Amino acid sequence: MAVNQTDPCRILLVDDHKLLMEGVRSLLAPYRHLRVVGMALNGGEAVALAASLHPHILVLDLNLPGMNGVETGRAILEICPCTRILIYTGDEDQRYLPELLDMGIMGHVRKSESPGMLLRAIECIRAGEIFLSFPDPGARLATMLRRRHQDMENAAGETSADLRALSPREKEVFHLLVDGHTIKSIAADLYISPKTVETHKYNILTKLQAGSVGDLIKIAVRHGLVIV
Repeated sequence: MAVNQTDPCRILLVDDHKLLMEGVRSLLAPYRHLRVVGMALNGGEAVALAASLHPHILVLDLNLPGMNGVETGRAILEICPCTRILIYTGDEDQRYLPELLDMGIMGHVRKSESPGMLLRAIECIRAGEIFLSFPDPGARLATMLRRRHQDMENAAGETSADLRALSPREKEVFHLLVDGHTIKSIAADLYISPKTVETHKYNILTKLQAGSVGDLIKIAVRHGLVIV
């Protein structure tokens, strides 16, 4: 999900301290190109909001009730693979760092840093740059994360290319399937036989390497084709 520099950057805040999120929202309010579109107090809320809001940037605490920050980030990337993750945490010991690097975060800021540091991190990530507030000799970690993030964006692009491989009729059937229509209702809507719909469904599943309509829904959500 490339961030269009002319459109407001959609930001989702996730932290179990509501007052802190309110403070971050106030910090960003004067900047018209940055828009806080949602706030979540736990991982479950965050995943649900991400599925409907498709944020460009996720500002994520690590210490959350239930699902921790790493689990939450991974779940969100499953449905929004191009969302850029900024870890904003009071955790100082970096015990999650290997998992965060594997997840492909684009930024890390400690809560002990100044509000200006958080703003700077968001601006850097919006521009596609890596921002780490802790020491990174030789920019080794930043380089690793940049490559990891590029791999993730390339993978998302490949899925988009697969969608383009569908024929016009298959695209019609695809959208109806993910909208919850039955084979019989699709046949009636498109004036074709149920057997023909089944053939289109088989071809769609094959081209998208999906195993079920549930997988098609995930693909649609991931690419902003449907709001759940």
